[in-house]
Amino acid sequence: MKPRSPYLLNREQTVLVALDLQEPFLRKIFNRHELVQKCQFLILSAQTLDIPILWTTQYCEKMGAILPAFATDLEIGTPQSIDKLTFSAAANHTFTEALHGLNREQVLLCGVETHICVAQTAFDLQHLDYQVHVAADAVSSRRIEDHDLGIEKMRDRGILSNSAEGAVMELLLEAGTAEFKSILNLIK
Repeated sequence: MKPRSPYLLNREQTVLVALDLQEPFLRKIFNRHELVQKCQFLILSAQTLDIPILWTTQYCEKMGAILPAFATDLEIGTPQSIDKLTFSAAANHTFTEALHGLNREQVLLCGVETHICVAQTAFDLQHLDYQVHVAADAVSSRRIEDHDLGIEKMRDRGILSNSAEGAVMELLLEAGTAEFKSILNLIK
């Protein structure tokens, strides 16, 4: 098989990062239902493909833990969330140490808010020489205009965007496998 494009996600090199999926942030988020579904799809797919997951909370003491639905999805084989006060997860030493320890080169982002924590994390990770991908339908903001501007700014600076499903299919590489069949059940 010929080498694949370096712009496609590779399951041996990817880490999924789920940012700040807490009720106070999701309460007024644009398209909340779809965002939650897409993030759950990414989390369950990453677990199926043995892709490491890092997840953050923003000021957990005041803003609370992640939504119970995500906590259930993340329990199996996933360490405790990394709490942060910085908007960028990559500005948090505990997060960057955990990420470096995984020895991966690609990061796939999901969570909230597109124009704040997602964008700042993406740019800081890019600055740290990670190839950053964002699942555009698995990130959101309170206002659609802010989401759109955040996606546009990231794309303009070389952050790669895709849909959650498109990203997972890149990671799968091929149909017909047991993993593909498991993930196909998540799509239906």
